[in-house]
Amino acid sequence: MIGLSKMVGGEITVSERLTYGSREKIPKKLVEASKKPIPVTVWNTTARCNLKCVHCYADAGAKKKGELTTDEANEFIDDLAEMKVPVLLLSGGEPLMREDIFELIEYAKSKGLYVSLSTNGTLINDVVAERLAELKVDYVGISIDGLPDTNDRFRGLKGAFDNALNGILNAKEAGLLTGIRFTVTKLNLKEVPEVIDILVEHEIPRFCLYHLVPSGRADFEIDIDFKERRNLMEWLFEKAIELRDSKEKTELLTTDNPADGVFFYLKLKEMDESLAEDALRFLRYRGGDSSGFRIADVDMFGNVHPNQFWFDHTVGNIRERRFSDIWLNPEDDLLIKLRKKTEYIRGKKCGGCKFKSVCGGFRLRAMRFGDLWGDDPSCYLYEEEIGLA
Repeated sequence: MIGLSKMVGGEITVSERLTYGSREKIPKKLVEASKKPIPVTVWNTTARCNLKCVHCYADAGAKKKGELTTDEANEFIDDLAEMKVPVLLLSGGEPLMREDIFELIEYAKSKGLYVSLSTNGTLINDVVAERLAELKVDYVGISIDGLPDTNDRFRGLKGAFDNALNGILNAKEAGLLTGIRFTVTKLNLKEVPEVIDILVEHEIPRFCLYHLVPSGRADFEIDIDFKERRNLMEWLFEKAIELRDSKEKTELLTTDNPADGVFFYLKLKEMDESLAEDALRFLRYRGGDSSGFRIADVDMFGNVHPNQFWFDHTVGNIRERRFSDIWLNPEDDLLIKLRKKTEYIRGKKCGGCKFKSVCGGFRLRAMRFGDLWGDDPSCYLYEEEIGLA
């Protein structure tokens, strides 16, 4: 995840306070995290979902047999607490459709974990929002992928946009920290500015733009191309500066394309060398794509994956071996190599890029296009920018 607002503002933002509990420019916990594989852990709590999103990586819908029981989930939470993971992100499917979700949140909070909820937001009425606030959920991320008509087509349900926006406002009214996740495609690219305007209008503090990952039901044919991606990042950079200068409360982030960090650094370098160097220091600690190192996923059946989009590769199961053992004493060849990815990256752009150590491409996307260690097809940097010309 690339904190664009942090890069252009030089100050700690919502995401860093959530993850590292600090207002320092380079949080000590981030420095420590860069040295060891203690991951932000995504848990797909259930396959159940009340929507049918066209780009769902988990192919969610109906509940499936064999999902982790409450007791198994509590043992998993105990393990995460002992590991001192920075964030437990509860996802799905739709996590609010799991019958014991409030009980699990309460247990996780009692163990001292930061708990983030990844939801479509349509079920967050005022009662649910108040309950989440009582449980002291640290962050509620709600998916919106365009203006009403576009979003509802994405989500497979008329009225999904209105219900999700109401969910965000209910969460905000209850005192919860909240924001939206927006997966950009050709179908909603032109609506990014208007969606951000809605957030600014309602003083929603976070907009996170996701680059499409070909996984689950996601069809990569609707992904944006090189020029569209670069133009969008140009616009987003200027928007972040505008929000900074006008002291608006909405911060901008991007995820699933580490080239964004390099691009924003290069843009900053044109206007403020000092701010650019601070940003580069931050990127060095981030280290690009953290899949298999500082990002982990456990699905609804206890299978462990390098990230939440990598369901087709399992590195172990927490019913057979504790998550901490699987993660800290890896036996899986892919997991081991992902933690030393700069030794394996090849390809003309990724292999020869002078920013390889702070980016390295998104490995899963490269694999989907034929070569795990080859070029990331979604890199939009020019060859001269990365030292190849």
